[in-house]
Amino acid sequence: MTENWLFHNALLENSSTPVDIAIRLGKVADIGPGLDLADCQVVDAGGMLASPLFIDPHHHLDCAFLSEPPNLSGTLEEAIQINARLKESRSDQDVFEKACRALQLAVQNGTGWMRSHTDIDSISKLKLLHPVSEAKQKFNGLLDVQLVAFPQLGLIADPHSIDLMRRAMREGADVVGGMPHAEASMDDAARHIEIAFQIAEEFNADIDMHVDETDNPASRTLELLAEVTIRQGYQGHLTVGHCCALSAYPDDYARRVIEKVAQAKISVITNPLVNLYLQGRQDAQPVRRGITRVKELLEAGVNVTCGSDDISNLFFPYGRMDMLEVAMATSVVSHLTRPQEIQAAFNMPRWHAAKCLNLQDYGIIIGAPANIVFLAANNAREALQLQPVKRLVVRNGNLVSSREERISYNS
Repeated sequence: MTENWLFHNALLENSSTPVDIAIRLGKVADIGPGLDLADCQVVDAGGMLASPLFIDPHHHLDCAFLSEPPNLSGTLEEAIQINARLKESRSDQDVFEKACRALQLAVQNGTGWMRSHTDIDSISKLKLLHPVSEAKQKFNGLLDVQLVAFPQLGLIADPHSIDLMRRAMREGADVVGGMPHAEASMDDAARHIEIAFQIAEEFNADIDMHVDETDNPASRTLELLAEVTIRQGYQGHLTVGHCCALSAYPDDYARRVIEKVAQAKISVITNPLVNLYLQGRQDAQPVRRGITRVKELLEAGVNVTCGSDDISNLFFPYGRMDMLEVAMATSVVSHLTRPQEIQAAFNMPRWHAAKCLNLQDYGIIIGAPANIVFLAANNAREALQLQPVKRLVVRNGNLVSSREERISYNS
Protein backbone atom coordinates (compact mmCIF):
# COMPACT_ATOMS: atom_id res chain seq x y z
CA MET A 1 0.00 0.00 0.00
CA THR A 2 1.35 3.43 -0.95
CA GLU A 3 1.82 5.78 2.01
CA ASN A 4 2.06 9.57 2.04
CA TRP A 5 5.58 10.82 2.75
CA LEU A 6 7.28 14.09 3.59
CA PHE A 7 11.02 14.07 3.00
CA HIS A 8 12.29 16.98 5.06
CA ASN A 9 15.55 18.84 4.53
CA ALA A 10 16.46 17.52 1.05
CA LEU A 11 18.79 19.27 -1.36
CA LEU A 12 17.80 19.80 -4.98
CA GLU A 13 20.46 20.12 -7.66
CA ASN A 14 21.85 23.60 -8.30
CA SER A 15 20.49 24.81 -4.98
CA SER A 16 22.10 25.30 -1.57
CA THR A 17 18.80 25.72 0.28
CA PRO A 18 17.19 22.52 1.61
CA VAL A 19 13.54 21.90 0.80
CA ASP A 20 10.79 19.44 1.68
CA ILE A 21 9.38 16.98 -0.85
CA ALA A 22 5.83 15.79 -0.24
CA ILE A 23 4.56 12.57 -1.81
CA ARG A 24 0.89 11.60 -1.98
CA LEU A 25 -0.65 8.60 -3.72
CA GLY A 26 2.66 7.70 -5.34
CA LYS A 27 3.26 11.12 -6.89
CA VAL A 28 5.22 14.23 -6.02
CA ALA A 29 2.57 16.47 -4.42
CA ASP A 30 4.61 19.52 -3.45
CA ILE A 31 8.18 20.82 -3.20
CA GLY A 32 9.21 23.73 -1.02
CA PRO A 33 10.59 24.90 2.32
CA GLY A 34 8.75 24.32 5.56
CA LEU A 35 5.95 22.11 4.31
CA ASP A 36 3.64 21.00 7.10
CA LEU A 37 1.47 18.06 6.06
CA ALA A 38 -0.19 16.22 8.93
CA ASP A 39 -1.16 13.17 6.88
CA CYS A 40 2.42 12.37 5.81
CA GLN A 41 5.02 10.13 7.39
CA VAL A 42 8.06 12.36 7.90
CA VAL A 43 11.61 11.30 7.01
CA ASP A 44 14.54 13.62 7.69
CA ALA A 45 16.72 13.50 4.57
CA GLY A 46 19.49 15.26 6.49
CA GLY A 47 20.58 17.48 3.62
CA MET A 48 20.94 14.59 1.17
CA LEU A 49 20.86 15.32 -2.56
CA ALA A 50 17.58 14.33 -4.24
CA SER A 51 17.96 12.82 -7.71
CA PRO A 52 15.60 11.02 -10.05
CA LEU A 53 16.20 7.27 -9.90
CA PHE A 54 19.04 6.03 -12.07
CA ILE A 55 18.64 4.17 -15.34
CA ASP A 56 20.87 1.35 -16.55
CA PRO A 57 20.36 1.32 -20.33
CA HIS A 58 22.61 -1.66 -21.14
CA HIS A 59 22.89 -4.86 -19.13
CA HIS A 60 22.83 -8.66 -19.58
CA LEU A 61 20.72 -10.18 -16.81
CA ASP A 62 20.75 -13.57 -18.55
CA CYS A 63 24.41 -14.13 -17.67
CA ALA A 64 24.68 -12.22 -14.39
CA PHE A 65 27.02 -13.93 -11.88
CA LEU A 66 27.94 -16.59 -14.47
CA SER A 67 31.67 -16.73 -13.78
CA GLU A 68 32.62 -20.40 -14.08
CA PRO A 69 34.60 -21.71 -15.86
CA PRO A 70 36.78 -18.59 -15.89
CA ASN A 71 37.59 -16.58 -19.00
CA LEU A 72 41.37 -17.04 -18.87
CA SER A 73 42.24 -14.80 -21.80
CA GLY A 74 39.94 -12.02 -20.65
CA THR A 75 38.76 -11.51 -24.22
CA LEU A 76 35.28 -10.96 -25.57
CA GLU A 77 35.75 -13.89 -27.94
CA GLU A 78 36.48 -16.41 -25.18
CA ALA A 79 33.61 -15.09 -23.08
CA ILE A 80 31.17 -15.61 -25.96
CA GLN A 81 32.54 -19.12 -26.62
CA ILE A 82 32.22 -20.23 -22.98
CA ASN A 83 28.78 -18.68 -22.69
CA ALA A 84 27.64 -20.54 -25.82
CA ARG A 85 28.72 -23.85 -24.26
CA LEU A 86 26.89 -23.14 -21.00
CA LYS A 87 23.58 -21.83 -22.35
CA GLU A 88 21.94 -25.12 -23.19
CA SER A 89 22.58 -26.75 -19.81
CA ARG A 90 21.61 -23.88 -17.51
CA SER A 91 18.45 -24.35 -15.48
CA ASP A 92 15.66 -21.80 -15.52
CA GLN A 93 16.01 -21.47 -11.76
CA ASP A 94 19.71 -20.63 -12.01
CA VAL A 95 19.08 -17.91 -14.59
CA PHE A 96 16.13 -16.54 -12.61
CA GLU A 97 17.91 -16.43 -9.24
CA LYS A 98 21.02 -14.74 -10.62
CA ALA A 99 18.97 -12.18 -12.53
CA CYS A 100 17.04 -11.42 -9.33
CA ARG A 101 20.28 -11.02 -7.40
CA ALA A 102 21.46 -8.40 -9.90
CA LEU A 103 18.12 -6.60 -9.85
CA GLN A 104 18.10 -6.56 -6.05
CA LEU A 105 21.49 -4.81 -6.00
CA ALA A 106 20.32 -2.35 -8.63
CA VAL A 107 17.24 -1.42 -6.57
CA GLN A 108 19.35 -0.88 -3.46
CA ASN A 109 21.64 1.44 -5.41
CA GLY A 110 18.79 3.54 -6.71
CA THR A 111 18.16 2.19 -10.20
CA GLY A 112 14.54 2.38 -11.29
CA TRP A 113 14.78 1.32 -14.93
CA MET A 114 16.94 -1.03 -16.95
CA ARG A 115 17.28 -2.31 -20.50
CA SER A 116 18.64 -5.85 -20.58
CA HIS A 117 19.79 -7.88 -23.58
CA THR A 118 18.87 -11.57 -23.66
CA ASP A 119 20.59 -14.03 -26.01
CA ILE A 120 18.30 -15.45 -28.70
CA ASP A 121 19.96 -18.03 -30.92
CA SER A 122 19.83 -21.62 -32.19
CA ILE A 123 21.62 -22.87 -29.06
CA SER A 124 19.54 -21.34 -26.28
CA LYS A 125 16.44 -20.57 -28.37
CA LEU A 126 14.13 -18.81 -25.87
CA LYS A 127 15.56 -20.70 -22.90
CA LEU A 128 17.05 -17.57 -21.30
CA LEU A 129 14.22 -15.19 -22.15
CA HIS A 130 11.57 -16.90 -20.04
CA PRO A 131 13.37 -16.92 -16.66
CA VAL A 132 14.60 -13.35 -17.20
CA SER A 133 11.01 -12.36 -18.00
CA GLU A 134 9.96 -13.95 -14.70
CA ALA A 135 12.60 -11.91 -12.87
CA LYS A 136 11.29 -8.81 -14.63
CA GLN A 137 7.79 -9.56 -13.38
CA LYS A 138 8.99 -10.26 -9.84
CA PHE A 139 10.53 -6.78 -9.66
CA ASN A 140 7.56 -5.03 -11.23
CA GLY A 141 6.91 -1.90 -9.19
CA LEU A 142 10.50 -1.76 -7.95
CA LEU A 143 12.50 -1.65 -11.18
CA ASP A 144 11.09 -1.61 -14.71
CA VAL A 145 13.00 -3.74 -17.23
CA GLN A 146 12.91 -3.47 -21.02
CA LEU A 147 14.04 -6.77 -22.57
CA VAL A 148 16.04 -6.79 -25.79
CA ALA A 149 15.99 -9.85 -28.05
CA PHE A 150 19.72 -10.16 -28.77
CA PRO A 151 20.96 -12.44 -31.61
CA GLN A 152 24.54 -12.64 -30.38
CA LEU A 153 25.52 -15.41 -32.81
CA GLY A 154 24.25 -13.44 -35.79
CA LEU A 155 21.23 -13.49 -38.08
CA ILE A 156 23.10 -14.54 -41.22
CA ALA A 157 25.68 -16.74 -39.49
CA ASP A 158 22.88 -18.29 -37.38
CA PRO A 159 19.78 -18.04 -39.62
CA HIS A 160 17.56 -20.01 -37.22
CA SER A 161 17.75 -16.94 -35.00
CA ILE A 162 15.51 -14.98 -37.37
CA ASP A 163 12.32 -16.89 -36.55
CA LEU A 164 13.41 -17.12 -32.92
CA MET A 165 13.68 -13.33 -32.79
CA ARG A 166 10.09 -13.01 -33.93
CA ARG A 167 9.00 -15.57 -31.33
CA ALA A 168 10.91 -13.66 -28.67
CA MET A 169 9.10 -10.44 -29.57
CA ARG A 170 5.79 -12.27 -29.25
CA GLU A 171 6.75 -13.87 -25.93
CA GLY A 172 8.01 -10.98 -23.87
CA ALA A 173 10.85 -9.07 -25.53
CA ASP A 174 10.28 -5.33 -25.91
CA VAL A 175 13.15 -4.21 -28.15
CA VAL A 176 14.85 -5.69 -31.24
CA GLY A 177 18.58 -6.24 -30.81
CA GLY A 178 21.42 -7.00 -33.17
CA MET A 179 25.18 -7.29 -33.59
CA PRO A 180 25.92 -6.70 -37.28
CA HIS A 181 29.71 -6.37 -36.97
CA ALA A 182 29.97 -10.04 -35.92
CA GLU A 183 28.77 -11.26 -39.31
CA ALA A 184 31.31 -12.60 -41.82
CA SER A 185 31.19 -9.67 -44.26
CA MET A 186 29.81 -6.16 -44.73
CA ASP A 187 27.20 -7.59 -47.07
CA ASP A 188 26.06 -9.96 -44.32
CA ALA A 189 26.12 -7.08 -41.82
CA ALA A 190 23.88 -5.05 -44.14
CA ARG A 191 21.45 -7.96 -44.42
CA HIS A 192 21.55 -8.38 -40.60
CA ILE A 193 20.53 -4.73 -40.21
CA GLU A 194 17.82 -5.07 -42.84
CA ILE A 195 16.26 -8.07 -41.07
CA ALA A 196 16.38 -6.34 -37.69
CA PHE A 197 14.55 -3.33 -39.11
CA GLN A 198 11.93 -5.61 -40.66
CA ILE A 199 11.26 -7.29 -37.31
CA ALA A 200 11.16 -3.95 -35.48
CA GLU A 201 8.64 -2.56 -37.94
CA GLU A 202 6.48 -5.69 -37.63
CA PHE A 203 6.29 -5.26 -33.86
CA ASN A 204 6.41 -1.43 -33.75
CA ALA A 205 9.47 -1.71 -31.55
CA ASP A 206 12.66 0.25 -30.97
CA ILE A 207 16.04 -1.16 -31.98
CA ASP A 208 19.09 -1.48 -29.72
CA MET A 209 22.22 -3.02 -31.27
CA HIS A 210 25.71 -3.95 -30.16
CA VAL A 211 27.83 -2.14 -32.73
CA ASP A 212 31.53 -2.43 -33.60
CA GLU A 213 32.57 -3.86 -30.23
CA THR A 214 36.12 -4.36 -31.40
CA ASP A 215 39.43 -2.53 -31.65
CA ASN A 216 39.51 -3.22 -35.39
CA PRO A 217 39.22 0.05 -37.37
CA ALA A 218 37.93 -1.95 -40.34
CA SER A 219 34.71 -2.68 -38.43
CA ARG A 220 32.45 -0.01 -39.91
CA THR A 221 28.83 -0.97 -39.35
CA LEU A 222 27.93 2.18 -37.38
CA GLU A 223 27.95 4.35 -40.50
CA LEU A 224 25.83 1.82 -42.36
CA LEU A 225 23.35 1.65 -39.49
CA ALA A 226 23.05 5.45 -39.34
CA GLU A 227 22.34 5.59 -43.07
CA VAL A 228 19.65 2.91 -42.84
CA THR A 229 18.06 4.66 -39.84
CA ILE A 230 17.71 7.89 -41.82
CA ARG A 231 16.47 6.09 -44.92
CA GLN A 232 13.86 4.12 -42.93
CA GLY A 233 12.70 7.17 -40.98
CA TYR A 234 13.61 5.50 -37.68
CA GLN A 235 15.27 8.55 -36.13
CA GLY A 236 14.96 8.65 -32.35
CA HIS A 237 14.11 4.96 -32.10
CA LEU A 238 17.55 3.41 -32.39
CA THR A 239 20.28 2.88 -29.81
CA VAL A 240 23.79 1.54 -30.29
CA GLY A 241 26.06 0.13 -27.59
CA HIS A 242 29.86 -0.02 -27.30
CA CYS A 243 31.00 1.48 -30.66
CA CYS A 244 34.60 0.77 -29.66
CA ALA A 245 35.97 0.84 -33.22
CA LEU A 246 34.92 4.48 -33.54
CA SER A 247 37.88 5.38 -31.33
CA ALA A 248 40.24 3.55 -33.72
CA TYR A 249 38.99 5.25 -36.90
CA PRO A 250 41.02 7.97 -38.59
CA ASP A 251 39.79 11.31 -37.29
CA ASP A 252 38.31 12.48 -40.59
CA TYR A 253 36.27 9.29 -41.01
CA ALA A 254 35.20 9.34 -37.34
CA ARG A 255 33.89 12.90 -37.77
CA ARG A 256 31.87 11.81 -40.80
CA VAL A 257 30.35 8.89 -38.91
CA ILE A 258 29.54 11.01 -35.84
CA GLU A 259 27.79 13.56 -38.05
CA LYS A 260 25.60 10.80 -39.52
CA VAL A 261 24.86 9.40 -36.04
CA ALA A 262 23.71 12.87 -34.97
CA GLN A 263 21.53 13.23 -38.06
CA ALA A 264 19.97 9.82 -37.37
CA LYS A 265 19.25 10.84 -33.75
CA ILE A 266 20.84 7.61 -32.55
CA SER A 267 21.54 7.26 -28.83
CA VAL A 268 24.98 5.88 -28.00
CA ILE A 269 25.74 3.82 -24.88
CA THR A 270 29.30 3.51 -23.69
CA ASN A 271 30.06 0.64 -21.31
CA PRO A 272 33.38 1.83 -19.92
CA LEU A 273 34.16 -0.71 -17.23
CA VAL A 274 33.55 -3.77 -19.39
CA ASN A 275 35.18 -2.43 -22.54
CA LEU A 276 38.25 -1.30 -20.60
CA TYR A 277 38.47 -4.88 -19.38
CA LEU A 278 37.84 -6.70 -22.68
CA GLN A 279 39.40 -4.53 -25.37
CA GLY A 280 43.07 -4.12 -26.27
CA ARG A 281 43.98 -7.62 -25.11
CA GLN A 282 46.13 -8.28 -28.18
CA ASP A 283 47.88 -4.89 -28.14
CA ALA A 284 51.47 -4.17 -27.25
CA GLN A 285 52.01 -0.75 -25.70
CA PRO A 286 50.31 1.63 -26.12
CA VAL A 287 47.20 -0.44 -25.35
CA ARG A 288 43.91 0.83 -26.77
CA ARG A 289 41.24 1.40 -24.13
CA GLY A 290 38.22 0.41 -26.20
CA ILE A 291 36.13 3.45 -25.23
CA THR A 292 34.13 5.20 -27.90
CA ARG A 293 34.57 8.92 -28.65
CA VAL A 294 32.28 10.10 -25.87
CA LYS A 295 33.38 13.74 -25.78
CA GLU A 296 33.22 14.19 -29.56
CA LEU A 297 29.79 12.56 -29.71
CA LEU A 298 28.50 14.89 -27.00
CA GLU A 299 29.95 17.92 -28.76
CA ALA A 300 28.12 16.86 -31.94
CA GLY A 301 24.81 16.81 -30.09
CA VAL A 302 24.50 13.02 -29.86
CA ASN A 303 22.61 11.63 -26.88
CA VAL A 304 25.28 9.64 -25.00
CA THR A 305 24.60 7.53 -21.93
CA CYS A 306 26.46 4.78 -20.05
CA GLY A 307 25.67 1.21 -19.03
CA SER A 308 26.90 -1.34 -16.51
CA ASP A 309 26.80 -4.16 -19.12
CA ASP A 310 27.76 -7.09 -16.86
CA ILE A 311 28.28 -8.14 -13.27
CA SER A 312 30.64 -10.84 -11.99
CA ASN A 313 30.57 -13.02 -15.09
CA LEU A 314 32.60 -14.27 -18.04
CA PHE A 315 32.71 -10.82 -19.60
CA PHE A 316 33.60 -8.84 -16.45
CA PRO A 317 34.61 -10.19 -13.02
CA TYR A 318 33.56 -7.10 -11.08
CA GLY A 319 30.63 -4.68 -10.90
CA ARG A 320 28.20 -3.48 -8.21
CA MET A 321 25.07 -2.60 -10.21
CA ASP A 322 25.77 1.00 -9.22
CA MET A 323 25.28 3.60 -11.92
CA LEU A 324 27.32 6.14 -9.97
CA GLU A 325 30.32 3.84 -10.36
CA VAL A 326 29.67 3.60 -14.11
CA ALA A 327 29.18 7.36 -14.50
CA MET A 328 32.39 8.09 -12.60
CA ALA A 329 34.31 5.66 -14.83
CA THR A 330 32.81 7.33 -17.90
CA SER A 331 33.94 10.72 -16.64
CA VAL A 332 37.50 9.53 -16.02
CA VAL A 333 38.17 7.50 -19.17
CA SER A 334 36.40 10.00 -21.45
CA HIS A 335 38.20 12.99 -19.88
CA LEU A 336 34.94 14.62 -18.87
CA THR A 337 36.55 16.66 -16.12
CA ARG A 338 35.35 20.25 -16.48
CA PRO A 339 32.44 21.12 -14.17
CA GLN A 340 29.86 20.99 -16.97
CA GLU A 341 31.35 17.72 -18.25
CA ILE A 342 31.16 16.13 -14.79
CA GLN A 343 27.52 17.18 -14.71
CA ALA A 344 27.04 15.58 -18.14
CA ALA A 345 28.54 12.33 -16.83
CA PHE A 346 26.16 12.45 -13.84
CA ASN A 347 23.25 13.03 -16.24
CA MET A 348 24.15 10.07 -18.46
CA PRO A 349 22.43 7.40 -16.31
CA ARG A 350 19.60 9.86 -15.70
CA TRP A 351 18.17 12.23 -18.35
CA HIS A 352 20.34 10.91 -21.19
CA ALA A 353 19.27 7.33 -20.47
CA ALA A 354 15.64 8.42 -20.04
CA LYS A 355 15.74 9.77 -23.59
CA CYS A 356 17.32 6.53 -24.79
CA LEU A 357 14.55 4.42 -23.20
CA ASN A 358 11.82 6.89 -24.20
CA LEU A 359 10.69 7.34 -20.60
CA GLN A 360 7.92 9.81 -19.85
CA ASP A 361 7.52 12.03 -16.76
CA TYR A 362 11.15 11.52 -15.74
CA GLY A 363 12.42 13.82 -13.02
CA ILE A 364 11.37 15.23 -9.65
CA ILE A 365 8.33 17.10 -10.91
CA ILE A 366 5.12 18.00 -9.10
CA GLY A 367 2.42 15.66 -10.38
CA ALA A 368 4.87 13.08 -11.72
CA PRO A 369 5.44 9.63 -10.16
CA ALA A 370 7.73 9.87 -7.14
CA ASN A 371 10.88 8.00 -8.22
CA ILE A 372 13.71 9.48 -6.19
CA VAL A 373 17.06 8.47 -4.73
CA PHE A 374 18.48 10.56 -1.89
CA LEU A 375 22.29 10.61 -1.84
CA ALA A 376 24.73 11.72 0.85
CA ALA A 377 26.32 14.27 -1.50
CA ASN A 378 25.97 17.96 -2.31
CA ASN A 379 26.45 17.96 -6.08
CA ALA A 380 27.32 15.91 -9.15
CA ARG A 381 31.05 15.77 -8.43
CA GLU A 382 30.53 14.54 -4.88
CA ALA A 383 27.96 11.98 -6.02
CA LEU A 384 30.46 10.49 -8.49
CA GLN A 385 33.42 10.81 -6.12
CA LEU A 386 31.80 9.38 -2.99
CA GLN A 387 29.29 6.96 -4.52
CA PRO A 388 27.66 6.90 -1.10
CA VAL A 389 26.61 3.48 0.12
CA LYS A 390 23.72 4.76 2.23
CA ARG A 391 20.82 5.92 0.10
CA LEU A 392 17.10 6.43 0.43
CA VAL A 393 15.29 4.94 -2.54
CA VAL A 394 11.69 5.86 -3.35
CA ARG A 395 9.87 4.00 -6.15
CA ASN A 396 6.34 5.00 -7.16
CA GLY A 397 5.94 6.75 -3.83
CA ASN A 398 7.12 3.80 -1.72
CA LEU A 399 10.30 3.84 0.35
CA VAL A 400 11.85 0.60 -0.92
CA SER A 401 15.39 0.88 0.44
CA SER A 402 16.84 2.93 3.28
CA ARG A 403 19.94 3.42 5.37
CA GLU A 404 18.55 1.03 7.94
CA GLU A 405 16.86 -1.51 5.71
CA ARG A 406 17.63 -2.88 2.27
CA ILE A 407 14.90 -4.44 0.13
CA SER A 408 15.05 -8.21 -0.38
CA TYR A 409 13.89 -9.82 -3.62
CA ASN A 410 12.25 -12.54 -1.49
CA SER A 411 9.91 -10.02 0.14
